[in-house]
Amino acid sequence: MSKSDPGGLKGLPPGPRRIGLKYCGGCAPRYDRVGQVKAMERELRGLVTLLSPDAEGLEAILIVAGCPTCCVDASDFRPLPVLRIRCEADARRFIDDIRSEPSRDLAGSTL
Repeated sequence: MSKSDPGGLKGLPPGPRRIGLKYCGGCAPRYDRVGQVKAMERELRGLVTLLSPDAEGLEAILIVAGCPTCCVDASDFRPLPVLRIRCEADARRFIDDIRSEPSRDLAGSTL
């Protein structure tokens, strides 16, 4: 991060990245979604703050689904990038991606 852009990304304030969190309806969960999010928050403390998807100043939306179907309608979140966690491996990849490159552009994420 440079002094001219202390947030690491143009237009973003310094400090943790602000990402909206949206859970699926939980009709057929294959893992503990809430427990996984708590683990993600612990591992990404200081790097990411997960907020309501209605919060101001979000950089992206993180949808945490309990199964591979991930049937949450994401159209309300446009134009923000939407990332999807469908399993524990996706959560691990999200954590690893943020920790390895904290200022990465989430619009290009493969989640």
